[in-house]
Amino acid sequence: MTDPGKKKGLLDRLMSEADETAHPLLHKIQEYQTIILTVVVAVVIGAASYSGYTFFTERAQQQAQEEINEILAMQDQEERIQALENFLEGAPGAMQGGALLELTRIYMDTGKYQQAAESFNQLEQKDDSLQPLALLGRAKAYELMQDYSRALDILQEAADRIPREFANQYHTQKAFVAEQAGNYQQSLESYQTLKEQAQGADDGFIRYKMDRLEKKIEQQGS
Repeated sequence: MTDPGKKKGLLDRLMSEADETAHPLLHKIQEYQTIILTVVVAVVIGAASYSGYTFFTERAQQQAQEEINEILAMQDQEERIQALENFLEGAPGAMQGGALLELTRIYMDTGKYQQAAESFNQLEQKDDSLQPLALLGRAKAYELMQDYSRALDILQEAADRIPREFANQYHTQKAFVAEQAGNYQQSLESYQTLKEQAQGADDGFIRYKMDRLEKKIEQQGS
């Protein structure tokens, strides 16, 4: 079981070789999670009220809302995990994305990175709007398991699906895991992209890393 004291330190070091703004993913997840879980219930109930023919009865909708509210009020993380897993087995389709996002967040917070990776993969299939977060999150979960090669594979495969607003985060994450995986060329290329994006502003760390990587590449070739 993950030591809570170590867990906080680990999450504080999500990007151990970059500045503290390099990994806003968990904060983004929390923002999405809050919006989805509060809004999606209203959407489901509103749609049911609009149409007289619906798969869920008014009582079933009310029960689903009451259940998710009870789950969100739980303080014990393990109890919340179990409750969310049970809820997802029969949750209305429109509510599954929000519940799965909350479950994934808790997996990450509690150090259950393998479960988090699997949940991120499910989330990617369920909600296209969350695909960038799901891809980066899945790579982050493998990174935290120190499976840097798998994390790099995910990021390389996701290159064409990462929108511009996530480019900085993507290359920061890829630069780190590529170096840890021993793929110095891939790491160097991502740092080069970050340098271009920085446009000379506060890029001293990036230039330092690029210099070190170039030396490592030369050593590999000798």
